[in-house]
Amino acid sequence: MKIIGILSITVLIILPMILAENAFADFNTTNGAYFCNTKDLAIEKSGYSYFIYQENRYWFGERPEDIAATILKTSYSSTMLNHLGQAYHCLKDNNVDPDSVEKMPSYLLQGLNLAKEQNPEKFAQIAPDFSNYVPIPEFGTLAGMIVAISIIGVLIVSRKFNV
Repeated sequence: MKIIGILSITVLIILPMILAENAFADFNTTNGAYFCNTKDLAIEKSGYSYFIYQENRYWFGERPEDIAATILKTSYSSTMLNHLGQAYHCLKDNNVDPDSVEKMPSYLLQGLNLAKEQNPEKFAQIAPDFSNYVPIPEFGTLAGMIVAISIIGVLIVSRKFNV
């Protein structure tokens, strides 16, 4: 009876190891550290989308100015922003365009950009990996408006002066 119990426990422990395929994860379970999983980029894409979803869920409805103020008032680092930055970097290093996976909401990008502009040192303390890896556009969503105004201005000036 004892032998059957030991044998069944051994089979239950060893059989899954034999039958299981390779599994990869993005986090070290002992210390919670993120690492880039180059063997399964589908997991990285999923993780990147998840991080953006969580940030959007947290900040949804906030104005960019409020996001910047809140970030700069905090005294602890943002694990989620760090992981977002690391996932972004991992995708870029493996020739995957992060924007093709998931776009960060413009209000959030503007808020993060504003926080980084107002106090780059503090922003780097709060989200060092995000600050290092994710390029925040200089004009954000204003770039389209600036281009449109420029084109309209050129058309008006050229018609007025028959250029």
